[in-house]
Amino acid sequence: MKAYTIIGTTVLILALITISITTAAAISCNCGDICVNETGWWRDGGFHANATPIQAAVGNAAAGEIICVKAGNYAENIDIATAHITLVGEGADVVTVTTDSDDHIFEVTGDYVNISGFNVTGAATSDGIHLNKADHCNISDNTASNNDYHGIYLDSSSNNTLLNNTASKNDYGIELRSSSNNTLKGNTANLNYYDGIYLDSSSNNTLLKNTASKNDYGIELYDSSNNTLLKNTASKNEYGTKLYDSSDNLIYNNYWDNTNNAYDDGSNRWNITTITAEPNIIGGPSIGGNYWSDYNGTDTDGDGLGEETYNIDGGNFDYHPLCPPSSVKGDLNGDGILTPADAAIALRLAATGVHDDAADVSGDGQVTSLDALMILQAAAGVVEL
Repeated sequence: MKAYTIIGTTVLILALITISITTAAAISCNCGDICVNETGWWRDGGFHANATPIQAAVGNAAAGEIICVKAGNYAENIDIATAHITLVGEGADVVTVTTDSDDHIFEVTGDYVNISGFNVTGAATSDGIHLNKADHCNISDNTASNNDYHGIYLDSSSNNTLLNNTASKNDYGIELRSSSNNTLKGNTANLNYYDGIYLDSSSNNTLLKNTASKNDYGIELYDSSNNTLLKNTASKNEYGTKLYDSSDNLIYNNYWDNTNNAYDDGSNRWNITTITAEPNIIGGPSIGGNYWSDYNGTDTDGDGLGEETYNIDGGNFDYHPLCPPSSVKGDLNGDGILTPADAAIALRLAATGVHDDAADVSGDGQVTSLDALMILQAAAGVVEL
């Protein structure tokens, strides 16, 4: 009997040890100071069940702490007033937050708040991510979709970074109102009802490498000044970009391919004044103005810039519009300039009898040695094609 008792007691102790180890592992937070799943939140050593676990975690976080949110579906509204809080979702593809009221899904009023890795969707008459008088925040790698108003909205908020977010199928994708010195980089704003990206009464912001497609307006500025738009792509919008009552903005090296590419009734610059010899957004050799899908000018000197200005509705001009390399007449090898190599290609076409409209620079309907000679002379600067 004693032997059986000892064995039974040993088994019980081992079982308790196993349960303790398993429990400890289950409540260990190894990706931040506080961890969250669909049923609650915990620090190392203690689990707290809660119906709104992200908000509960935020309410229990101190400045400087990181909250790690596990994959799952969450229905709650999160208000963040504490500064220096970081919320990290496991990924916008696996962490979805929907609203349970007519309020913003994330509302940030604290400074230096970081939010990344969330899919925020379904906000009714409100925003997915809303910054209200919040500065120095970093909003990155989130998806904000199917919200009735804004995907991401900054109100009177400055010195923030919006990086690699996707805002789609909202009324407005991303909007800045009365906000300054923010950086929007690498964001995608597609299929929004009104604007992909909208700046209202906002100044000194930088929009870099963003994409806005299939919206009513790709990028719109109203009563906004001293902003820089660089390396952005707006395509398949009703209007690529519109500037109303806006001045002193610099817009260059962007790609515009829309039903109506641009409107500007203010005083803005659509090109830099000093040409830079480096690759532009369409792969040409120089940076000057912008690429316009409806530009009909030509590049006769091979610098990748059109010789004729591009007229912008409203009374403005791009004085250095970008030309694709193929727009250089007689450039048969596509390197953006005329060289003897192009003449050699034309001569080979003439010898073999193969027709190429691009090589027929004389315009007589055939490729002959005359075309090769004309290209050679143009490469030497003797004639213009």
